[in-house]
Amino acid sequence: MGKLLFVGVTCADVVINVDKLPQTAQDVVVYGQKMTLGGCAFNAFSIAHALGEPAMLFSPVGTGAFGDFVRRGLRSEGVEVLVENDAMENGCCYCFVEPGGERTFVAYHGADYHYEPTWFDAIDMDEVDAVYVCGLEVEDPTGPVVVEFLERACRDKAIFFTPGPRPDSVPLDLLERVCALHPVLHMNGDEAMVLAGRLCDGESVDDAKTEGDRADIERAAVALARYVGNAVFATLGGDGCLYCDGGRSDVVAGSPVHVVDTIGAGDSHIGALMVGLHRGETPESAIARANRVAAAIVGISGAHADPEVIRAAAGD
Repeated sequence: MGKLLFVGVTCADVVINVDKLPQTAQDVVVYGQKMTLGGCAFNAFSIAHALGEPAMLFSPVGTGAFGDFVRRGLRSEGVEVLVENDAMENGCCYCFVEPGGERTFVAYHGADYHYEPTWFDAIDMDEVDAVYVCGLEVEDPTGPVVVEFLERACRDKAIFFTPGPRPDSVPLDLLERVCALHPVLHMNGDEAMVLAGRLCDGESVDDAKTEGDRADIERAAVALARYVGNAVFATLGGDGCLYCDGGRSDVVAGSPVHVVDTIGAGDSHIGALMVGLHRGETPESAIARANRVAAAIVGISGAHADPEVIRAAAGD
């Protein structure tokens, strides 16, 4: 069995608990804070790593206090740092969490979002079965480098693409190039509607602030599956996950959970989903596993759980 390759960010997540977000010029008091490893690619990779699936993290690590934190954290977990960027400071993400568990991100993009074409030479693609990439990396200035890597080296691999929380900000030409590679798409319901509005000739809703009902989300997923020629997974929070492929769509129910915060919910879901599909499970079985893992992640503070918690949730 080959490896799952996760291309993208590892950063320091600074989780900050507040009663409410401040307005401009207002002061608020923090009632809790901590720093953990984070970043979309790392969060997804960490699920595969905890479940013992062969996996590789391709995540540039930079300098500064946040770079040192990331480097120590990865090495403590036995994860190899493939790219050291000594010329740029590593970034971080300030995760503001309100009492209901909803998170608001304020991110500083540094070396963790910067890519050079020759760095990908460190990857032995003969070992790789499937590749994960996020739209946040594609959106940044060196996004074309990431897309060129997918086009050059990943055409014969299973590509899993999550457009991320800003699908309206990813350059349209780069989105179209990624989708021309027929990736599996993974996102939440609102993101699915935004993406369909951009790519599918107005077949769905294109307002990022619109909260669609399940019928709207299903129409968006069907349109996107037709557009990419592959499966689409749209998470529905506590209601589970919608799956659409080949004209067939279904919803796999979610797992009960007490929400501490929603940091990393989607990242953990796609990580567990990739593991299940890599093991040859049916989409329904893989989604059920991913739903349980995501429920476990939102039940803790931050996105980085103890591996035993992940394995227990996955049923491994």
